[in-house]
Amino acid sequence: MVYSAHDEISLDPIKRDLEGYSIETFKADVYAGLIVALLAVPQALAYSLVAGLPLSCGLLAAVFGTLIAALFGSSSQLVVGPTNAISLLVLYATSEVLFTHYRGIDGPEREIIAIQILTQLALLVAVMQIAAAMFKLGRMFQFVSHSVIVGYLAGTALAIVINQLFTFLGLTPAQGLFSLYEKSLYILFHVTETHLPTLIIGLGSMAILVALKKINGRIPSPAIMLVIAGLIVHVLGLSSYTETGLLSRYTEGQIGNVTLVGDAGEIHAMLPRFRLPSFNTGLMNNLLPYGFAIALLSILEATSVAKSIAASTGQRLAVNQEILGLGLGNFASALTGGLLCSGSSIRSSLNYQSGARTRIAAISSAIFVAAIVVSLGYFVSRTPLASLSALLLVSAVRIVNPKQFFLCLKATRSDCMAILATLLACLFFSLDIAFYTGILISITLYLKKAAMPHLVECTYDELGRIGSLDQTHRQEQKLIRVINVQGELFFGAADLFQTSLKSIAEEDDSTRVFILRLKNARDIDATTCLAIQQLYEYFKDSGRYLLACGLTYNTWQILCNAGLVDEMGKDNLFIQDDRRPNESLQRAILRAKNIISTPSAVKQHEPVVETHVLRPAQG
Repeated sequence: MVYSAHDEISLDPIKRDLEGYSIETFKADVYAGLIVALLAVPQALAYSLVAGLPLSCGLLAAVFGTLIAALFGSSSQLVVGPTNAISLLVLYATSEVLFTHYRGIDGPEREIIAIQILTQLALLVAVMQIAAAMFKLGRMFQFVSHSVIVGYLAGTALAIVINQLFTFLGLTPAQGLFSLYEKSLYILFHVTETHLPTLIIGLGSMAILVALKKINGRIPSPAIMLVIAGLIVHVLGLSSYTETGLLSRYTEGQIGNVTLVGDAGEIHAMLPRFRLPSFNTGLMNNLLPYGFAIALLSILEATSVAKSIAASTGQRLAVNQEILGLGLGNFASALTGGLLCSGSSIRSSLNYQSGARTRIAAISSAIFVAAIVVSLGYFVSRTPLASLSALLLVSAVRIVNPKQFFLCLKATRSDCMAILATLLACLFFSLDIAFYTGILISITLYLKKAAMPHLVECTYDELGRIGSLDQTHRQEQKLIRVINVQGELFFGAADLFQTSLKSIAEEDDSTRVFILRLKNARDIDATTCLAIQQLYEYFKDSGRYLLACGLTYNTWQILCNAGLVDEMGKDNLFIQDDRRPNESLQRAILRAKNIISTPSAVKQHEPVVETHVLRPAQG
């Protein structure tokens, strides 16, 4: 086994990383941390741009969120911090609240309110994730279909492209437009207003990124690209910070300035102000749907990335420990005003490829991010926003794995429906609604499959051994029928369970005794017990009998608690003995023969569905 998704929460992961820690390991971790930090700084700035928040928010998350999550998480190579998909959900959450409650406020006051909204959202997400870890709910998240996640990530990539085209083309952002469909139409009708210098800088930045990636994928291409783009803008005099330049001398500023990072906010003043987030119940009600979506999506992202790396390293993972680290990282963001965090696939892969051996690498990357911003903040503020948009556009392509996307499209109709419905919901609705649409589809598909019990009529012999029944023998009239029941018999399957057995009884009135083999039936609940009771009355009124064999201890207890054992009689119920697996059926057959030979025999047993009505019989 490559990884183990157990439920333990402790400090053992960091203890194991520090046991036998050496200078060589420290050097490898610090080197990997530096490489990751050179990527994390431009990405953190870009994700702040995605979220529509001050640039310091992304940097604070890349420092404190990354550091705290690395300390308490499970994976040794996972890098937690701001990501594309989460930042986009933050944008929708803050924009909706600002538009609903603070529409007339603008300028610095609007930024302050936006950060307050962000801290409340981060606190909400952190509480959800920490609670999920403490109550060991990690395994519950596996019920979200992978097709839904792929479809949602594809929609997220599309959303990033459409939203960043405003900055990439130098267009004024549209006000009051929330759906991607509306924004794409706005861009289409206003593309003639493109600011040409901004577009050229953006295209040049994109070309540099692609070229450097082909030369060597491990070099910090985003950092190099930002330096080159900043120098070009400065030399040509295309910013408000340069009064003279090669172009400004001849155009006299008529072509307009390229917007720089410093124009969107000061990043050198990013010292955190540790404070408890203000608690506004009115805002919490608006933020709750987004908070749940962010909490769930970030858990799915982080655990998915951690497992993919663990498949290569062989590390044993604790899923709930990973969720705890993620929740504490988001709590650190709530205290400092940072963006919400998730598992970054790009930075985590770079961390592993750069030779990271322990979580010290992720901690080092957080420290290096802080050092870079403090020492080089002036130069970072002189980089063009179009270059950050180019970085986001290039990274958006990497969000979706094309092989996984087309695999989900072709695998089954259910998968195809799930991925397309989620993607279309991303296009026409807000991202939180799209995410919940995908979750609803996942639950619906799961319940649809789970509510179809597998019921097969079987042959039997005197020793209680069963076999498959071919179509010819299935049509024969028999006094005794044995039906093998497999799968879920919870409330969702109860109606089909009851209806199918009644239809069998109506088709063949020669059968006197039905024997239900419940050895492989699972999750019998109150609804199923009620269906069994109604079937018991139905068979009793028609002069027929029901027996049940292969009852596990749990099934027997449920039937006892529901009063069905007393009502139907212990003589008609046979408990499974694993030491003699055929004995319960053998005794049930003997009891059925006694009933047939003795017309005055009284009691019967619970109902079961015949699978051959639902699907072909199996052995």
